[in-house]
Amino acid sequence: MNKIILIFILVTSFTYGQNQKINKDNPGTTKTDDYLEEDWRELSKHGQHVEAASELIFLSMSDSTRNKHADYWHIGQVYAFDNQYKKAVFYIKESMKGKSENDDEQFWWYYKGILAFLQKNKNELKKYYDLLEKNHTSYYSNNAKVLKRLFENFEEPYSQAYPK
Repeated sequence: MNKIILIFILVTSFTYGQNQKINKDNPGTTKTDDYLEEDWRELSKHGQHVEAASELIFLSMSDSTRNKHADYWHIGQVYAFDNQYKKAVFYIKESMKGKSENDDEQFWWYYKGILAFLQKNKNELKKYYDLLEKNHTSYYSNNAKVLKRLFENFEEPYSQAYPK
């Protein structure tokens, strides 16, 4: 009887493991194929930002193992692309709860620059754009470019200023 139970556990564990992939949003963890087939990015690419945010909110609320910081960041981003800045600011701030500048200085500057744009504070955006522009590593070069575009296109909506 013990051998049957052991065989069952081994087969079940092996089968379950076959559906696992490295989670690109949080290396070191795995998710099932279903997780990797999320369609929120496709929805957002096609201008369906509210639907994308709704999908992300559902995924975040229904799976306790998800990276809430990444989910809330992306929810904020899709609301920003839909020009719903109040919601965007709320979720982007939620994404950074429990974090500080000491955790990742360069990402913190990026975060503060994004918030400054969404809150229409050009001086604050300039402050964080300058910090990131002068002090970024190659890993954060794209973030520095985003803040530059947001600063140079400050009068435009986020959805137009961000991707230029």
